[in-house]
Amino acid sequence: MSSNLFLEDGTAVGRALIQFGDTADGFIAHLTVYFPTSCPQDVLDHHRRHYAVEFRNWIIAAAEAQA
Repeated sequence: MSSNLFLEDGTAVGRALIQFGDTADGFIAHLTVYFPTSCPQDVLDHHRRHYAVEFRNWIIAAAEAQA
């Protein structure tokens, strides 16, 4: 799955690339987010927290589906 990150004017300024795959013991995940080097630290901090919660929710949902 991939998605672009946009400014209010529609300019793409980043990208999230997310890939999950099943393994014999559970799953493997490749979680990548790209931001411009000029991105303010507070924006990076906000998105880091957002993605941490989002990825955690996906992992919990997958574990519950296997139970």
